[in-house]
Amino acid sequence: MEAKVRIVQSVRHLYDASECQAIAHQLLEHITGKPFSHNASEALSSEELAQLEAAQLQLAQGAPLQYVTNTAYFHHLKLYVDQRVLIPRPETEELVQWVIEDVKAAHPYLLHSSPATADQTKACKILDVGTGSGCIALSIKKAVPLAEVWGCDVSDDALTVARRNGAELDVRVDFQAVDFLDKAQQRTLPTVHVVVSNPPYIPLQQAANMHRNVKDWEPHQALFVPNEDALLFYKAFIQFGTHRLYEGSSIYAELHFDKASEVEHLFQEAGYDTTIKEDMQGVERMIRAVKRK
Repeated sequence: MEAKVRIVQSVRHLYDASECQAIAHQLLEHITGKPFSHNASEALSSEELAQLEAAQLQLAQGAPLQYVTNTAYFHHLKLYVDQRVLIPRPETEELVQWVIEDVKAAHPYLLHSSPATADQTKACKILDVGTGSGCIALSIKKAVPLAEVWGCDVSDDALTVARRNGAELDVRVDFQAVDFLDKAQQRTLPTVHVVVSNPPYIPLQQAANMHRNVKDWEPHQALFVPNEDALLFYKAFIQFGTHRLYEGSSIYAELHFDKASEVEHLFQEAGYDTTIKEDMQGVERMIRAVKRK
């Protein structure tokens, strides 16, 4: 198919051959609304060709496909994304699944009560810090509808995207504008049973080594931390836990691959029991820190 060849040619200077093929298939499926196998031999309409040409220009400049199509799939949800938010990653889906499984095990009444009969005094309260597109908060709320879920972010632009996703998915999450690194603003958040986050954790000095479709397009505020204080968000989680986390409750967070032991030590020193979990690639990618009673 000529259209597929054109797409591959426009991105082959940025990606390996298999990625180019995948991008071509996904873009054509997005434009035509049909599986690639169904449209491989069909000519595109004039409107579809115009969409293709516009997309090719963006892709050739390094724009991630998700920003070109304004679409990302995450934990069974179809989300709107653009340059105001980080593109959700598969590794974060693993973090979300961990939280969901633990919440269901610790709060089994959430699986059997109806909204009309649920004991609100037992409601499990969950906070997603640095919510971005809302992918974590919305996925958890979708899986555990009777949980009370909040999402906070310092970026008003990101919150606009998160609220749009909540509205389009008809999933109710309370999204709030909060600078989580500000202790005074932390106090405006509720006391919760679970904190979950994919925080910024990449030292700024590593930006030069990253693929251009990440460093040139995704929001730096959601990716990078100062070289001299790479653990600042984990310190903020511990600070928050002092006043806004019930005893016996948990903090779940993604990690930089070479900072796992440092983060674990930080939590243990603060009185948390910790578990490090590897991602699908075998990398130490996430931590659960349980506040001791």
